[in-house]
Amino acid sequence: MTQRLQFQKQFASGRVVNIGCGDIPVDFGPDTVQVDFDKYNYPNFVNADAHHLPFKDNEFDTAVLGDIVEHAEDPVQMLREAGRVSKKVVATIFEEWRHAGLTKEEKIKATDEERIALGYATIKDQYDALPVFKDHCVEVVPDNILSHHAHINNFTDSDIFRIVDEAGLEFLVKFKFSEGIHEGHEFFNWGIVCRKKGE
Repeated sequence: MTQRLQFQKQFASGRVVNIGCGDIPVDFGPDTVQVDFDKYNYPNFVNADAHHLPFKDNEFDTAVLGDIVEHAEDPVQMLREAGRVSKKVVATIFEEWRHAGLTKEEKIKATDEERIALGYATIKDQYDALPVFKDHCVEVVPDNILSHHAHINNFTDSDIFRIVDEAGLEFLVKFKFSEGIHEGHEFFNWGIVCRKKGE
């Protein structure tokens, strides 16, 4: 298990909503509500946009955002919504460096080109070729509506502090850990645990 998954499991407690669960949801227990914009056939699955969640305020003890904030159209709104529906937010956020300096559209185009070079015309084609997706993925939102693999945010340490603050949250835990070396670059994940300010 990677450090980021260990971090998520360490701090997730009580009733958990796993937002952006993706292909292999972390096991936070049988009552965990799994949420994704794509449709999966998991137990307790809710098809929803992480920016606008269909849950009541404080419905959960913990909201987990596992490596999806770097994909968010609006990272502040995504964190704000996670904080609204839960008493605690646990997030791991990938440090993207590969497309620094590009616009969002250029990052998505670069990601699409990488996928096409691998022989997949669409993200659904790529998912269907992977057993973990093929067995669980029912429907994929088209790439032109939602980019799946493009890390459209290139965060710095100060960005993480800013988006948490602007989302109306405060840190309980903040940690940055190395995930290894890729293409000669050491890359990191931030691990953060937050709650609504003043609570």
